[in-house]
Parts: sequence; C-alpha cells; structure tokens
Amino acid sequence: MVLPNSSIINKPIMTRGLLSLAIASSLLLVGCNDDDNERFVESPSSSASAKFVKTFTANDINSGLGLGSTATPAAKCGVTIEKVSYDTKGAADEDTNATAALMLPTGDAAECKGDRPVLLYAHGTTTDKGYDFSQVGNTKNPAVGEANLIAANFAAQGYIVVAPNYAGYDESKLDYHPYLVAQQQSTDMVDALDSARSIIERKKRANDANYSKIDDSGKLFIAGYSQGGYVTMATARLLEAQKKAVTAIAPSSGPYALAAFGDEIFTGNVNIGASRFAPLLGIGLQAKYGNIYTKKSDIFLDKYADAQLPSNTPFGELVQAGKLPNNALFQKNPSDPRLADLSQGKLFSILGGYDETDYLIKTDFRAAYVADAQKNPDGLTLANGNNLPAGNPQNNLRKALKDNDLRGYVPTMPTFICGGNQDPTVYFDTNTGSMVNLLQAEVAKNSAKKLNVTVLDVDADNKAERPDKQDFIMIGQASMNKWDAVAVKNSVQTNFSNSVKKIKDDAAPQGGVASLLAFYTNYHGGLVSPACTEATREFFNQEFKPV
Repeated sequence: MVLPNSSIINKPIMTRGLLSLAIASSLLLVGCNDDDNERFVESPSSSASAKFVKTFTANDINSGLGLGSTATPAAKCGVTIEKVSYDTKGAADEDTNATAALMLPTGDAAECKGDRPVLLYAHGTTTDKGYDFSQVGNTKNPAVGEANLIAANFAAQGYIVVAPNYAGYDESKLDYHPYLVAQQQSTDMVDALDSARSIIERKKRANDANYSKIDDSGKLFIAGYSQGGYVTMATARLLEAQKKAVTAIAPSSGPYALAAFGDEIFTGNVNIGASRFAPLLGIGLQAKYGNIYTKKSDIFLDKYADAQLPSNTPFGELVQAGKLPNNALFQKNPSDPRLADLSQGKLFSILGGYDETDYLIKTDFRAAYVADAQKNPDGLTLANGNNLPAGNPQNNLRKALKDNDLRGYVPTMPTFICGGNQDPTVYFDTNTGSMVNLLQAEVAKNSAKKLNVTVLDVDADNKAERPDKQDFIMIGQASMNKWDAVAVKNSVQTNFSNSVKKIKDDAAPQGGVASLLAFYTNYHGGLVSPACTEATREFFNQEFKPV
C-alpha cells in the first residue's frame, strides 16, 4: 500500500524515451544527546562478522558513482565497504539473520580519521530480495543508486555509515520482510548498529588496517528515506526508550501516520506503487499478528493469491508473468454498496490504481475495511479531530496499522523532517503534516517542552496553490539552531525546482501527458530523495559539526 524506494510505473502509454528517463532517475535514489566520551563495549557473546567488499578512493567516488546531477559535494575521504552479518528477530520474534553495509572513511585528511560520527541509515522500500547496500558502484545490484548516494554524501565526508539491508533481504534466511512493523524494524536497526560497533572494536584490537585510523566518537545520527524515514523515527523511539544517546535524526518522506494513510488509500486515493506495497505489508503484518487473513486469497484476488514479496524476480517481470498487477489495487466501479460514492483519487486519471478485472485487493476485503473506517474514523479525518488514530477500530488490518502508527511519538533529540508536498507515493500532508500538527500542539500545551524540530518541504514550485501551508517550519528550540537553515532551504528548493524542470523538459517533446507522467513517476524517488539527502547532510554537518 505504501512507499517504494523507487516507484516507476511502466505504463503502456510510456514511450521508450520516457521509460529510459524514469529508469535513469530511479538510479539516484536512495536519519540530542551528545556524548562524545561514550564508547561501545563489545559483548563477549557477539556473533557478528564482517567481510571486505571493496575500497574506493576519493577520486573513484568523484568520478565513478554517477551522482553528477545531484548536489553531492566532492569526496573528502575514500571509503572501504564491508558487509556485516548479524543475528536479529523476525516479526513473530523468531530467530533470524540479516546483513548490513559498514562504510568506513579512509584517508589522511582530518575529516577521515580519529573520532568519527556514526550514521545509521534506513533504506527505502524495495521488492528486490537481492537488495544489498554493500554493493556501492555495482550497477548489477538494485541497491546501487541509493547506496552510491549515501556513500558519497556521508561516508566520503567522514561518517562511519551502518546501513542494514533488513531481515528478509540479501542473505537473510527469513522468507518474508516485516514491512513497517515498527517493533521489528527498529530492533533490526539497533541489532545492526550494535553488531557494527562490536566489529569496529574487535578489528581495532586486531590492528586491522581498515580500522586503524578511525574511532567511533559516540555521536549517533539516524536518517532514512521513505520506508526508511518511518524506520528512522521508530528506531529513535526505541533507542530513547532504552535510554541510549542519539545525537540527531532526519526522517524523510515516511508514512508516519500509517493508519490514516491506510484509510486514505482504502477510501479511494490510491498511491503510486500500491501493488508493490500491499503484499509486503499484508504478509509482514500477518507474520506479526496472525489475523490479517486466514489465507492470502482472503485479501488478494485468486490469481494473485501466491504473491510473495520481496522476490528474486524483478517487479516488472512479475507483472509480465501475471504474478501481480502493475499498479491497480482495487476494482473499478464496484457494485458493493459499502463502497458507493467513494472518490477514485486525484491520481487515478494519470496513474491508474483501479481496473475492472485486473486488480489486487478483493472488493469484499476492501469494503469491510472501509465500513470500519467510516464507523470508527481516524482523528486526522474528523473536523476538529485530535490528529491521532481511531480510538477503537474493529477491522484487524486497521488495528495492526494503528499499532504501528507513529503519531504520538515526540522525539526529544534534534530532528529534521523532510519531504515534498506533491508526493504521489507517500502523501506529505497526511504523514509529515499530521506529525507537524501534533508536535506544534505539544509545544503549545507545554511551553517548557524542549523540542527541537525543523521541517522542510523541498517543493516550493506550487507554493501559490497552498496559501495555508508553510514550506519551512521550526518547532520549539529549532529557532535557536546555529546552522544556516534558511540558506539550506533556499538552495535545496532551487536545486529541486531545476531538477523538476529538466524532467519535464526532457519529456515535453513526447506531449503534455508524458511530461506530467515523468514528473509523478520520478517525484518520490528521483526528485525528493536527493533533495532531502542534501538537506539532511547540511543539517547534520552545520548544526552539530560532526566532522
């Protein structure tokens, strides 16, 4: 139902040129309590291991990662990549394993040695089981675009980067992914972090050359995009509950208001990539709660009842083989009276989301969900509502979404939240907007609350159409920040606008529809992702001077 890392919809009306444009853009894809003296102490029982993958020089990064069209600074450091294997848990608390990329800055520049901050990075949604963040520069791996972006923007600038692939991906033995299961995903992240820190300490003691010049400073930054934005916030919440220090977080374009987002989709506003997200979410929540369905054919159309994601088969090939629909989530013009008079959503005429016969979610399953949403509405949809999830949902899927909804969490560490208001994949106003409203209300009712939250909408192109919406908001102590936030905002929005213009101009010769389609299919992954990465980097660097 929600959020890809790259949601390129290969619709029949797309010409070869537009499809190539979409694919090229997708390769650009892609989170305070300072304690400089805190060091991780390895547990004797640690079973984590690491193996060398590759080393890049600064010149390699500057010339070989294909990031010239992004606002990525020149590399200050080389980067050594190692793959970490670690133990973690699945959604049902079963034992499993997972892998992560560990990126180490190298070189003699002051920014590349000595005490280094750690960036714990959460990647966006993918249906590709082989997604491996350690494959920086490897164009044969689906993670290459996002991995390149993070390696260049953070590891090559002096951060130690820990980027989990998540349980269910790469070499993980788990046969599903606990998609947006907050407890599992945050635990997975912390397990990866602890394992990476364990390995750093162990290899330093062994005088390993790759680790000899760097130390973990104790500063921990967490960032992520899309699914990773959600995971970033969930991980911060877990670490805060464990009373572990987090320097700052930067979640971007995440589905934080998961229950409200689900209601919006089921009541008609289908997002891009819906047929990718529904199997991931349904299967993951079923593993956690055991009551989303008795069998997959309870929720998915019979011909798609064996849908299993993530998969070793690319999504486009699954569509061609008749294993999943391209983007149609629901039946078009259903006869069920419970679905009467519902809108088909603002994106329907451009991107689909409905079909008479070839759709994913069974109509009776959808109707039961919608009936409960109407009887027990979300606080975000009610006039003068409290912006929080429904108090007493009865539908099992709605209960599960509420359980994993992040509204109500108030981060105590400095926080930067980023996104774009025209996002057709993760709706900005529903998710980022609802979090902003709740955080502003928290400060209003308790002026002594020490919040430090900065929010940026990178898309100012349609500002005149949103007179009641701000593109830049500072909450609590954020107005006292030392970093030049306004200058960063102006730079990011200008770069974003230029990128949008290029996308539209390149597609314009094929017609107005092609230009609009290029804009929407590239928006979430190809446009907002690098813009938020740029802003996140400046937030971490300028305010906290980690390098």
